[in-house]
Amino acid sequence: MPVEPRRPRAHRPAAERREQLLDAAVEVMRVGGIGAATTRAVAERAGLPQGAFHYCFRSKDELFVALLDRELDASLGSAWDAVADTDDLGTGIAAALWAILNRVRSDPEYHLLTAELVDVAARTPGLEHVARREQLAYVEQADRLLRRWQESGRGPLTIGSRTLAEALVAASTGITSSWLSARDDEAAHASVALFASALARAAV
Repeated sequence: MPVEPRRPRAHRPAAERREQLLDAAVEVMRVGGIGAATTRAVAERAGLPQGAFHYCFRSKDELFVALLDRELDASLGSAWDAVADTDDLGTGIAAALWAILNRVRSDPEYHLLTAELVDVAARTPGLEHVARREQLAYVEQADRLLRRWQESGRGPLTIGSRTLAEALVAASTGITSSWLSARDDEAAHASVALFASALARAAV
C-alpha cells in the first residue's frame, strides 16, 4: 500500500520538525522497510521540503541514530522498576521481563524495525557505538535497580549486580527476539518463568 504524503504544515520549531521527520521515517519503513527510508521519501511523507530534512539531520544515518535514541528513551521507562519494588527478586525479575515483552507485543512491527536498525548500526563504520550504547544503557539501568534492591535490606546478592544485570538483559533480548519470530505467548510465558526463577535462585 503506497504511503500518502502529509499536507504541508505551518512553520514549526526545529525540534518539532525533527519529531515530524522521525514519525514519518517510521511510517515509511513500516510500508517499505528500512531501504525505503530515503531522505526524499521521509521528507515527502512528513509534508516538508527535502531541505528541511537536511536542516534537521545531516544524513540518513543520523536520522537512524535519532530513531534509536528516541526508542531507548522510551523503553528505559518503568519496566525494570519491578526489580527494585518487590521483596521477592524472582517475582520482580518476572514482572520486569513481562513488562518489556508486553511493550514489544504492543507493536511488533515497530520493534522489528528498531532491531533491524540496531543491526544496521552495528555493521556501519562509524555507527558501531550506537549499538553498544543501546546495550550499555539497558545493563546500567538494570544494575542500578538491582543495587537499589540489595541496599534496601531485602537481601544480599551472591553474585555481582553487574553480572546479574548482564544476564537479565540477555534474557530479555532472547525472549523478545524469540517472541518476534514465533509470536508464541505460551512459550514466552514458560521462558519468563524459567529465567526469573533461575536467575533469582542463582543471585540470592
